[in-house]
Order: sequence, then structure tokens, then C-alpha cells
Amino acid sequence: MKLFNESLTNRYNTLERNIKSKSNSFYDSYLDLLEATIKYILDEQNIEYDDSRTCGHLVKNEKHIISFLKDTLKLDDFTFDKIPDYIKKCNDHKHKKEKWLSIESVINYLKVYFDFINYYIDFIKGIRVDFNAEYFTSIFGETERSNNELKLEVAKLKEELEDSINSHKISEQDLLLYKSLLSNKEIELNDLDEQNKLLQEQISILKDIKLNSMEEKLNKTIDMLNNMQDYLVENRIIARRTSRLIDGRDITDEELTAERIKMEAMKNGK
Repeated sequence: MKLFNESLTNRYNTLERNIKSKSNSFYDSYLDLLEATIKYILDEQNIEYDDSRTCGHLVKNEKHIISFLKDTLKLDDFTFDKIPDYIKKCNDHKHKKEKWLSIESVINYLKVYFDFINYYIDFIKGIRVDFNAEYFTSIFGETERSNNELKLEVAKLKEELEDSINSHKISEQDLLLYKSLLSNKEIELNDLDEQNKLLQEQISILKDIKLNSMEEKLNKTIDMLNNMQDYLVENRIIARRTSRLIDGRDITDEELTAERIKMEAMKNGK
């Protein structure tokens, strides 16, 4: 979603990433987005304020800002009261370092934020932004779900390659590449977004190794079939020669050469 400027949009994107990861950092990013939005609106409307002050102080203690929010933007009492309430709760979460985030909290906090910016959008006669609770429900924990799916795919590919590795049916280069892959424990040292990136890279490498292994098997099969065809050609020539000997005469060198040419042509489909 695009907000009023690139800076706010980037803050909102950070907020969404935290929702997808079910990260408690949601509260930090929400507070950051809300404060930046309030100060953006005040700047746009040429309303003076002390930039060193937090948004919590501004909306609770600065009478001219309170008047702007209630009398000019005409915020309803619920939205006006919830802004400082959620600011306090975000600070409490931040200091207590709580690790649990619920979808109910996400929806409640964002509903207030969307209502707030829509009051301003109405004031500047812009196009309102729809709040879609179902969307946020659908993305809640998305990164975690993707992480589990990617881990399963990596495990499956490694299992499929196990026989080829044990039977030395992959190239030395692919074997070294396989051995260079990070372990699950090493990957899990990163946050979920980075984990998923690393897992996707591993999947790409494993698929390439698997494809190379299949090509090697196919080439060996083709070589075996060619050798078998050569064997059959020679057997047919021997059979022809044996038949001639039974009839009392041997096959000449010219006839033998011609027979081989004929058999080679049949083998090559000509």
C-alpha cells in the first residue's frame, strides 16, 4: 500500500513484514508509523510542534494539536482516545519485550490507524483507504508458514539426492557444492525473512544438482543402449556367417563389410 510519501510507505511495509512474521516488533513499527504520520500531517498543515517530543506527548498535552485533531479533522472520541492509548501500550510492549502477538491486536491497532488517516484524507479531499481485516488475517504468520514449507522442500530434495551421493553418481563439483550448503542450525540464526531467502537459494542449488544427476544417469543409459545395439549388430553378423558356413561357404570380407554397413544404418534409423 502507498501512503502519503515514500518514508511513510516504507514504514508501513516494515509493519506488514512484522505481521507476516508474527513478530512482536509489530508494536515498534506501529509506533514508528503512527508518530511519523502524525508529524507528517502537522508539517503539511504548518502546525508548529516540538520535534523532539514523542507523538504521545503531542496528542495528549499540546492544546493546539488536540484542537486540530478534534475540531478540524473531527476525529470521533473512540479514535481520538485510542491513539494515545495504543501509543502507551506500544511503549509498554517495547519495554517489557513481550514476545506474543495476536491477530486481534493487529486488527484493532490497524483499524484505529486507518480510521485516523481517513479523517485526514477526507479533510484534504483525497481518496479514502479501505481497511480490510481479512487481508491482515490472511498474511498473519505468512512468513512462518513459508519457512516451514521451504524447510520441507529442502529436506525432500536432500532425501532424493541421498542415493546419488552415496553411490557417487554426482560430479565432484556438485558434491562440493552440496557440502557447502548451510545447516538448518546455521540458517535458523537469522530472522525468518533472511531464513526464507537462504532456503530458496538452497532449493535452487539442490534442484540444479538433481538435474545434473538425472542428466548423468540418462547419458549412462544412452551409452549402455548404444553398446547393446553394437552387441546385437555383431551377433547378427555372426549369425549370418554361421548360416553361410552351414550351407558350405564362408561370407566374404566384402559381404561382411556390407552387412555391417547395413546393420549400422538400421541402428541409426536410416
